[in-house]
Amino acid sequence: MKKITIVWTITLVIIVVGLTVIGFKIKRENISNIMEDAIVEKTQKYFGLYPSLYPTLGEEKRITVGELIDNGYDPELEDGCDGYIIIKNTNNGFKYYPYVSCPDYVTEGYSEE
Repeated sequence: MKKITIVWTITLVIIVVGLTVIGFKIKRENISNIMEDAIVEKTQKYFGLYPSLYPTLGEEKRITVGELIDNGYDPELEDGCDGYIIIKNTNNGFKYYPYVSCPDYVTEGYSEE
């Protein structure tokens, strides 16, 4: 009887710890996606008011979060995070590629330039 109780206790602890770790990982990924989406949203609003800023066909333009903030379009990233967005003008319209750098997360392809 004691062995069964010990086995069930260990099993429950492993399940709880595993679900907690998975939950934190999913939360971190969601936060990064939310920040990237916020950069895209604020960029679209900014460029919507100033369409002459869009790159011409075949070109791309890089806008930093600092530039967005300076112009009144704060994407409200978490503390310690920074980022930028690349806007590409393709035959299919404008494509937005947001990049975020935080102490515990960096978008794949992020460049310090």
